[in-house]
Amino acid sequence: MKKAEDYHLPNPQQVFLGATSDPGVHGFNGTVNAGFPQPYEATIAAQKMELAFQAAMPNLTENNDLASGFPNGLARFQYSIKPGNRTKVTPDGNLRSSSANAYIYPSLEKKGNLIILTGHQATTIVWAKHSGSLSRASGVNFIPTPAEDEIPFSSYQVALLREIIIASGAIGVDLPAVGTNLQDQALNLNGFLVSADIPTEQYTAVNAPLSMTVAFLDVEQVLGVDAAFIAQSDLLQSVVQRAKDIVSSGAFTSENGLAKILQIQAKSIFNLKAPVIEMSVEVAQPSSADGAPILLATWWNLIPQWRGTVHIQSNNPSVLPKVDPQYYTGALFDLFLKGNSTRLARKIFNTSPLKEFVVEEVIPGLAVLPDNATDTEVQAYVISTYQPTLHPIGSVPMLPREDGGAVGPDLVVYGTTNVRVIDSSTIPIQISAHLSSTVYGFAEK
Repeated sequence: MKKAEDYHLPNPQQVFLGATSDPGVHGFNGTVNAGFPQPYEATIAAQKMELAFQAAMPNLTENNDLASGFPNGLARFQYSIKPGNRTKVTPDGNLRSSSANAYIYPSLEKKGNLIILTGHQATTIVWAKHSGSLSRASGVNFIPTPAEDEIPFSSYQVALLREIIIASGAIGVDLPAVGTNLQDQALNLNGFLVSADIPTEQYTAVNAPLSMTVAFLDVEQVLGVDAAFIAQSDLLQSVVQRAKDIVSSGAFTSENGLAKILQIQAKSIFNLKAPVIEMSVEVAQPSSADGAPILLATWWNLIPQWRGTVHIQSNNPSVLPKVDPQYYTGALFDLFLKGNSTRLARKIFNTSPLKEFVVEEVIPGLAVLPDNATDTEVQAYVISTYQPTLHPIGSVPMLPREDGGAVGPDLVVYGTTNVRVIDSSTIPIQISAHLSSTVYGFAEK
């Protein structure tokens, strides 16, 4: 990951306003810019959020830098952006540093043999004669991207000299594991109306990311020690049955392989205290129905126990694949976490100094979900209002083939000699972090 990064250390003004970092966990010679927004705004609201988080959860400590590999704790968000000027936003300041502007655009200027076809999509891999028991790709068919459900009217083929690198998650090879093990996180939110007495500059940001403060919470911080102990027993005792149920649903191919993964997940949650919930607060949000600003608390399951699928529905490439994440199927543990997180968000916003910053909860509001709601009612609310976080992984998992894998440690698809997958679909298990730096690390390797 360090190889990809061009990190911008926080300047003295940002440090004064609360930015922290550890230079030792960052890279400074890569192409992906990262750092804190500049100008660094809405820090008063961020400070109040941090104080309220720690008052509501005394065992929550500050995390100096989330890139350390130990994400548990409370921190300021850093972003894949090029920070702006100290006093004003420059034309290239606070702009997202994407894979396109970090890798592709510079390469277009330097490499004469790089051609990017926009408005086209690959459809199938052309296979040569088998090399023993392995298949070798000899080309790729592609078409102008059609409208949805349109019949493609022309097709082209490009010959292959070395290997195919796929970064789309969809593969035309006969391998049962492809399209299984899909994992996306699911988010819920609470919205709180900002007091009209608060100056807008305390909670708004101009041309900068909206989220300032984030907490990565372990299971005891969300459930409490006693409830976490009970959850540990339930989760470990149900590993074999949950693996059977998921394989029966078509979302994995090996009961033994999945049981191993679920066991590893459980140990990371309870023994290593891997964060299970990410909770962030956006400091300036589009206005509520009556025009007043709101603060939005957003949280999601970081290590979900469910598994889903993604498969083609037709040989026509214009027909979109069927995506079935199967959110909140299987273990009740995920719902238990989210229900407690809903209550925890309310507790934080009802704790000083944040409670003096807002006047009432408007999403969902006490009329929709009263404070005395039962666990069943809170969990029903979670189920009826969750949204996809859009951090999908795992549908071409890097695992031993006999355990349900589709690619090996070299990312080459099993059964082939020269087809390699480099995207988040190869990550076999969700991580307690956002995906981008991990995917950059895969690509650099």
